[in-house]
Amino acid sequence: MAAPSVPRRFVFARWFMSLSLACVVASAVGTAVVLSRFLTEHMLQRDAEVSADFIESIVRAERTWGWFADPGRDDARRPLDSFFNHVAQMPGVVRANVYQRDGTVLWSSDAAMIGRRFAGNPELDQAFAGRVLVEYGDVDSDKPEHMALDAATGGSRFMEAYLPVWDAERREVIGVVEIYRLPQALFRAVDQGVRLVWMSSAAGALLLYLALAWLVRRAGRAIREQQDRLVEAEALAAIGAVASAVAHGIRNPLASIRSSAELAAEEASPEASREGFADIVREVDRLEGWVRDLLLQARGEQVVPQAVALLPLLQASLRSLAPLAERRGVRFDIAAHDVPPVSGTPGALAQAIENILGNAVEAMHDGGAVSVGLGPAEDARMVEIRIADTGPGLPPGLPREGPPTFFSTKARGTGLGLALARRIIGGHGGSLALASTPRGTVATIRLPAVAAR
Repeated sequence: MAAPSVPRRFVFARWFMSLSLACVVASAVGTAVVLSRFLTEHMLQRDAEVSADFIESIVRAERTWGWFADPGRDDARRPLDSFFNHVAQMPGVVRANVYQRDGTVLWSSDAAMIGRRFAGNPELDQAFAGRVLVEYGDVDSDKPEHMALDAATGGSRFMEAYLPVWDAERREVIGVVEIYRLPQALFRAVDQGVRLVWMSSAAGALLLYLALAWLVRRAGRAIREQQDRLVEAEALAAIGAVASAVAHGIRNPLASIRSSAELAAEEASPEASREGFADIVREVDRLEGWVRDLLLQARGEQVVPQAVALLPLLQASLRSLAPLAERRGVRFDIAAHDVPPVSGTPGALAQAIENILGNAVEAMHDGGAVSVGLGPAEDARMVEIRIADTGPGLPPGLPREGPPTFFSTKARGTGLGLALARRIIGGHGGSLALASTPRGTVATIRLPAVAAR
């Protein structure tokens, strides 16, 4: 037979620190990526806008816009050549292309590019719409307008900007200047900013994680201290429960002992005295066995169950309660059938049965009857004890079934009797059900038989 699997203990601090580390790292990396991209694009865009303002100032100073529409005129070459030379001399420019409105390369620092048109260039179309566009990265040798640029840049990072050229009234874009630059100083500044962003994100993530780790460790210590206090409180509560159970459980045997001693003292016949003393010894032995089992359970020691015959247990409980029943004018009627024994501890089961019988007797102040029936239950695996009294019945607030509750209708009652009975019977795998009838109250105890286990 395979050993039962032991559930793994949930370690709150370990799980929290693992999940918080993953969340903090993911948040820091995401923040760093977003801020790095924003910083890079913002700085490069701002540099391209400065270049566009510089181009516009040249156009206005040279009054060049009039020559873009008809560059073939003889008097157009000199102002255009001056404009082209200014563009070519911009800092860091490794190539410059100037496009006409129809997309033809009007001038280029690479003579092979002049007069050519390149299809599929959405950046150029957006620049003719008036936008300043910038791209950066490594040279793409598959892009037609990047032809021979790899050799010029040496394979380093480049910045490509599309700068619109406006007419005199700034109502229409008459040309576009495309420049390829190697702004190493700008890229170094961008790289430095990106490193600063990543370092700040890492430092912030580390600080946050350390703060969470300190907080969780402190909370863990507080939780452990509270758990220790709860264990101590539960131990004290268990001691109180044992004390309450002992105090309640010895009341009936002590009453029986007292009654037997009084009868033995009053009887002159030696035979009657011997009978009274025998009752005293029997009750003391029963009380000692019950207290021993209860203390073993309170210490957490295993009480070995045994086969318990219920009829002798019932008869002993009826004898114990006989003096109380006689004073109240209550008679006992018992009807027993052959039933198999049940598995359990005799002392605990006797206490549960006696508590229920005692409640039935004490419920009747002006006499009555308690009927006790023992027989098999409808479920053949169970044995049933049925205790019915002719008292006033159950009050509305008393639970008929369920977990133990402390409820009493007696002025000085604690409600422990019924609660202990339910707990004991439930611990033996049985059940206790209460019901009101027109003639009183019926308590039904069901316990599993030994043969059914």
